[in-house]
This record gives sequence, C-alpha cells and structure tokens, in this order.
Amino acid sequence: MYRKEELIKPFFFQGGEIGILLIHGFTACPIDMKPLGEKLNSFGYTVYAPLLAGHGLTPEDLKTTSWKDWERSAAEALGQLKGTCRKIIAIGHSMGGLIALSLAAQGKLDAIVSINAPIIYKERDYHFADRLLGKQEYVEKPGKQEEITVNSEGLPHFSYVKVPVECFVSLNKALTPIQNELRKIGCPALIVQSLEDKTVHPRSGRMIEKSIKHRRKDVIYWAKEDHYLPLSSQRNKLAEKIRIFLLKYNF
Repeated sequence: MYRKEELIKPFFFQGGEIGILLIHGFTACPIDMKPLGEKLNSFGYTVYAPLLAGHGLTPEDLKTTSWKDWERSAAEALGQLKGTCRKIIAIGHSMGGLIALSLAAQGKLDAIVSINAPIIYKERDYHFADRLLGKQEYVEKPGKQEEITVNSEGLPHFSYVKVPVECFVSLNKALTPIQNELRKIGCPALIVQSLEDKTVHPRSGRMIEKSIKHRRKDVIYWAKEDHYLPLSSQRNKLAEKIRIFLLKYNF
C-alpha cells in the first residue's frame, strides 16, 4: 500500500558535479521519474526532481495555477541545482519534456532530454478543449477512478482523477509558442518518442527534431511502448540510452 505523501514529495540524490533535473508531467508528480532518477544517480549524476506548482495536492489547487507557474517551479529547481552542480541537464516527461525544451530554448541548460513531449495529441479534439468544453470547470479522465495506481511492473503512479479545463487550455496555449522557440536551442538534445503513445501523437517527436536546427541532436523512436516509458519494463534501457547520449557529449 502506497501513501500519497510518499509519492508526491520531491527527491534529491547526491552525486557528482553534473546535475540532472527531472521534470514530471501534467497532473502527475515526481514518483513517475524516480526509477529513472535512481538509475541515473547510480551512474554518478546528482539528481533532483521537484514537485510542480499545483500538483500533488487537489485538482482545485491545480486550478489556481497555469503554464507559467509550472515552468517557474522547474526554473526555481534548476537554480537550486546550479548551486551544487557545474553543468545541468533537464530530463522531462510529457509536459515536463515541454518545460525542459522551453528552458533549453532560453539558454538555461547544458543539455536536454525530452520524453514523449506533446506537440500534437493523439486525440485531435484535445487541441480544442477551450471550444468543446465551454464553461465546464473539470473533466474526468477516461477510465481513471483512483489517484494512486500500480502498473504491471509494480511501480506506483499518482495523478489527479479529474483535470481543470482552464489548466489544460493553458498547457495547449504553450504548445505552438514553444515549438516556435525550439530553433533557439543550442545545447545537445535527445528526443525520445514512444511509437505506441496513446496520449501524444508520435509525430510530435519528429516535429521537435525538425524544429531544433543545430546538429547536436539525437532521436530515439521507441517501438511497442506507450506514454509512460519511464515506468515501463524498458525504464533501465531508457536510462542507459540517456547515459550514452550524455557521455557522447562529455557529461
């Protein structure tokens, strides 16, 4: 039995002078990134995973926040990590990947890894939430009845059962501006996209790749995996692929 308090709290693993900032996804929390964080720390990296504003509490708390607040949470965590580390790599999953890409475009990172970051959703209607849902305050997640779930690997996941519509709209409004800023990224980038992703359209990975103009970029299209790759049976292989990428660029 897992307790909410255990799943939502930030974690920090001390390592060497290269720091890794792990950024979780929309309505989720740091536990999604913990298996990846533990493996990366075993390679010698210092790892920090913050809890983004409005997350890990209630949907009503999330409703008081927006994209700017979530990005600010990650930027503040980045600042803390810079106090102890010489170089910083951000690794983000889903919306966390989008935040990491945005921070990289602002020149705040030494390298970036995005995992299933959304540019296009698998469900086209998600892009029109502001029009389709009207004045509806919340929308229930299909098939989700409990905040805490355990996957087939025995790994826990926490996320809200319902989503504040205005928060999802805020996330949607960030997609195109961030895509337009990706050309400014000048640090090494690894783009990871699951080909069986049921949340983010696999074309998102290709669009991110094309939008980043410099040559120091690697792309991995992961066959037979869904959106939650960091919690899948492939999680250790994912960590190894990230390590290979980091070593390639001397991190």
